[in-house]
Amino acid sequence: MRINSTQFEKHCRVYLDTELSGISEFKFSAPDTPVTSLTMSVPVLRHPHVYHAFISYCADADTSHARTILDSVESRGFTCCFAERDFLPGECTSDVVVDAIHCSKNVILVISPASLQSEWSKFEMLMAVDDSHQRNNVCLVPVLLGGVKVDDLPPPLRPLTCIELMDDFRNTDDIIQAISKPEDTWESLLPVGNLAHGFAWGYYYGYLKIILPDLDKTVRQWRRVNNAEGRMSEKLFLFFPQSCRCRDSIADESSLIKHRGHLPIITKDRAGIIERQYKNTIYSVTDDNGEDYFFAGEYIGVIHTMFEMEQNATTGLQTREKYVQSMRFYLTLKRILDTDPECSKKCKIVFYKDVNNSSDAMPRLICNEIKNQLRKESSDDTTVCITPFNSPFPSISSPDFARCSLKS
Repeated sequence: MRINSTQFEKHCRVYLDTELSGISEFKFSAPDTPVTSLTMSVPVLRHPHVYHAFISYCADADTSHARTILDSVESRGFTCCFAERDFLPGECTSDVVVDAIHCSKNVILVISPASLQSEWSKFEMLMAVDDSHQRNNVCLVPVLLGGVKVDDLPPPLRPLTCIELMDDFRNTDDIIQAISKPEDTWESLLPVGNLAHGFAWGYYYGYLKIILPDLDKTVRQWRRVNNAEGRMSEKLFLFFPQSCRCRDSIADESSLIKHRGHLPIITKDRAGIIERQYKNTIYSVTDDNGEDYFFAGEYIGVIHTMFEMEQNATTGLQTREKYVQSMRFYLTLKRILDTDPECSKKCKIVFYKDVNNSSDAMPRLICNEIKNQLRKESSDDTTVCITPFNSPFPSISSPDFARCSLKS
């Protein structure tokens, strides 16, 4: 990421002042800054970090608050990345944001009612969560404005310690303390351990790697025989309810969804089971105009284990920890599939909110996804199809991270 000469000189000065002194921390007191009761050590930045914090905020509503936080933090000797100041004109693209987050030791998330509605802000939240999980470092500092409460946050952020910023900014020292603290791992928030990693790899090798390679061919054959051309995507839809509760049948979600049959059975000897069978189900869904569309679909069954663990107090898996585990499962599975185009191009993960939705919310979501995929297939778009957490639907939120809603 490009930085201006002033920023470059500042980074070099911080590096030389700390590294050449042979110490791991140094005390900084900015000139012309009143002495307070708080003396803060500024952590040394080491590769790949260039900034102590990236400040994420809604530019349409919260720039003044974010700038006040910036001034307060940098007055104590910390180096921040601030889009309005540090990004070149026309450069504020997704790649630059991802790079800035990766180069920052922490991410300060300024969260207001406006940022919870902003697709760009939700994208930055997603990228920050993803980077944090990749590092296995709890480096996110949610700062709440405008009456936002913890329950209003996207599920992945709820387990974190949040700072409710006072109107007079008297508690900005809390932000400085948060970005100065020793690093914590995500496991420290998960008493039951990292379920997600094992679940994701087991699901990939034990199931997806078996059924996906030839699935598009069998889907094309089914839709040709059943006159479903133009009304059925080639992909397998993998449904990921936010609660992790998987029903026995997708048809249980709505009377507008019906079971229509199965794809040809795949038989494979595996783990001592001779001729083990794998069978994928076909459903139809009726859109708002009364037209039927078809899809091969199922829940990601392995996540139901987390739902059952949540119901059993002896497992120690609490609701907020389940949200973190399910997010880690999603991100881990996404990274696994990203390395296997043969599988990733043949499935579509659809994350959705499954509580307090109207009866037509799920059918409308599925119809939208089918139609989107049909448009891509007709234009020979080979983009990997994993729904991130942010494409808004009337009453369903998805982890369509960059296209689906991060709302709870």
